[in-house]
Amino acid sequence: MMVRYNLHTHSFYCGHGSGRISEYCGRAAEKGFDALGFSEHIPFPDGRLSRSRMAFGTMPVYEADVRSQHVPFRLLLGYEVDYFPELDGYYEEVFGRVDYLIGGTHFITHPDGTLTSVFEPGLSKKDLGIYAGNTIKAMESGLFSFYAHPDVFLAARPFDDEAKAVSIAILDAAADLGMPFEINGNGIMQGRGYPSRDFWALAAERGIPALLSTDAHSVPNLDASFEAISEFAAGFGIDVLYPEDGLPLSFRTEQGRRMSPRLRSRDA
Repeated sequence: MMVRYNLHTHSFYCGHGSGRISEYCGRAAEKGFDALGFSEHIPFPDGRLSRSRMAFGTMPVYEADVRSQHVPFRLLLGYEVDYFPELDGYYEEVFGRVDYLIGGTHFITHPDGTLTSVFEPGLSKKDLGIYAGNTIKAMESGLFSFYAHPDVFLAARPFDDEAKAVSIAILDAAADLGMPFEINGNGIMQGRGYPSRDFWALAAERGIPALLSTDAHSVPNLDASFEAISEFAAGFGIDVLYPEDGLPLSFRTEQGRRMSPRLRSRDA
């Protein structure tokens, strides 16, 4: 079945994407979407990662823009989050006013506080351990409805024994936590090494389903990778997840199997 939803969408607000919210909504209506979720990269009060995020003060404008749209499908407001444990209170505050948060590890946080992009070539065994630890800690936080491109670290790292061990640790944690993972269309479109066939072969062995997202950064790419990500999932026999009605977000497969992350109370 061809995908007709996207929950990982970036507009011009994200700082490295293009297209207005209304243009994405128009495209989704034209293509017969059942659901569309916007997930700009969350900005931080202290300005960290500001070169690839909207300005902190722009958040109310973005949120109001999404909420103001009138569409014939389910429209959701969210953010994609790089998880730093010391900012838990901030994430909780944002979580309380939007529909969902996506987890996504884009940086490795070293003990001295410096950051390394996961796209940097030559990630070490220690780097992989930090990546896995941060990703698992983020999943355990109870803040995220699903986790984006969990295999993104393989964009710059061969799939050797160390990478395999990290993949197994992340997949096993996701299974224990009921955390849905994403097969990422943007990685396919750009040929960046993810989604990784080695990673998803391990996921398939464990019977882990996945939602499919295009990770669009332009309006034409909102649905451009649907066929590719559908074929990728089918090639491994992976059950595709679809968002159910209601909040917090939960997911089901075509066979009726449900997968719901263990989220914190939205009333906290």
